[in-house]
Amino acid sequence: MKKNAGNPENTGTVKNGKIQQGWNKIRGKFTKENLKRIFVEEENRRHLKHGSYSSFLVLFIIAAVVIVNLIVGQLPTTFTQFDLSSQQLYSLTDDTREMVKALDQDVTLYYIVTSGNEDDTVERMLERYEDLSSHLTVETKDPNLYPNFASQYTDEDVADNSIIVVCGDKSRVISSSDMWETSVDYSTFSQQTTGFDGEGQVTSAISYVTSEDTTKLYWITGHGEVEESSLSSNFTDAVNKNNMEVEELALMTNEIPEDADGIVIMSPTSDFSEDETEKVISYLEGGGKALIFSNYTDTDLPNFDSILENYGVQRTEGIVVESDSNYYYPQMPYVLLPEIQSGDITEPVENSYIIVPTAQAIVPLDSYRDSITIESLLTTTDGAYIEADPENSTWTKSADSETGAFDVGVSITETVDDTETQIVYFSSVNMLAEQFDSAVSGANSNLVTSALTNMCQVENSVSIPSKSLEYTSLVFTAGSMNVWGIVVIAVIPAAFLIVGLGIWMKRRKQ
Repeated sequence: MKKNAGNPENTGTVKNGKIQQGWNKIRGKFTKENLKRIFVEEENRRHLKHGSYSSFLVLFIIAAVVIVNLIVGQLPTTFTQFDLSSQQLYSLTDDTREMVKALDQDVTLYYIVTSGNEDDTVERMLERYEDLSSHLTVETKDPNLYPNFASQYTDEDVADNSIIVVCGDKSRVISSSDMWETSVDYSTFSQQTTGFDGEGQVTSAISYVTSEDTTKLYWITGHGEVEESSLSSNFTDAVNKNNMEVEELALMTNEIPEDADGIVIMSPTSDFSEDETEKVISYLEGGGKALIFSNYTDTDLPNFDSILENYGVQRTEGIVVESDSNYYYPQMPYVLLPEIQSGDITEPVENSYIIVPTAQAIVPLDSYRDSITIESLLTTTDGAYIEADPENSTWTKSADSETGAFDVGVSITETVDDTETQIVYFSSVNMLAEQFDSAVSGANSNLVTSALTNMCQVENSVSIPSKSLEYTSLVFTAGSMNVWGIVVIAVIPAAFLIVGLGIWMKRRKQ
């Protein structure tokens, strides 16, 4: 039996005594002598020094990480975000960068979107724009917070993820539907997104609101000309993005207006009247600009041809056929891949293919005015020939065929005193058909657009093509197809056969 067991007072006394003993023990360790030994002894001093250094290093690293994060947060997204998408959806082209960096007016991009409905692609694109210039600002406007904001610039409803570009009193609304291209898959009757045109639309709008003038083109009608709506969408989009205003003009009842920066004659199928011809020539002699297309036809167009002849060129009968397989589309010697001559107009497409189907040869007259200069844009090889009867042709050059290097695209200028006339003439309107333009990824429309912007001296000419979410066309000439056919059918199998035979013979000897 334990003494005093069950006595509460004795139990409390024992516990208090143990606590006092523990406290005295701890306090005994922190005597003056012990503390002096901790800070004085060499080994303890070294441990203390190392511990302090480690603590300081940890604090320094934490502070450095915080500071770096703050600095990176202030850097342009160009340096902090990398575009790894195959079509570079989140990057801006060099043309856009140069134009925006050169801004000397304040431009505001109002991003109209309800909170929570932001389009990631559009947001990132706007961040890239804002990083380029201090003259460009992006502001987000939530329709729920600013219900009447968009009505200052348009009477129409503005959908989420639309953009309003404003500079001074000028503005342009870019609908979200304008930035995304879609098509219908008729096998499933479903709509698919095929391209993103955000940069093209925004850059065009910035050019529009910062430019003082708009280029005015008159599209001549009344002679069965090809309508703008039936041409390649790449071409019509490029015309719009370069802020060219196109208006139809019937020469039968109207004069060419004084505000015309240029006229477009798009392959007439019936002839001009003498009065209409005189109107065109009179306009051109006054320093006018004209983009002219023709197409092969059995119909005689003497008055139309007289416009060309007045400026030193004529078109031959029949069509041009290429004999060099490296300069025509596979199995189609009448679908030309002509040589692109160097110059201001052709510069944007010098590293591309241009497809010119069923073209007539453009040849200079034996004599024309000394003030006229004719420059080649697109030319065949010396082996090309004229096929006079394309409807019944076997596409074989005969002994009496006219051969040589023929132009299928030319630039004509005439300077008289201080007046300069300029004409760009292509002898195949089919080069602007959707199927041919798409086959060279829009290079045909880029060439024609370049001709218009050069002639009309379009201010801030920048046309950014849509970024396709589909495949990109790869063009092979007939010659390259033959070469690769031989490589795939003969060379590669022969190589495998030789290697296999060598291995078999080596093993047989062992």
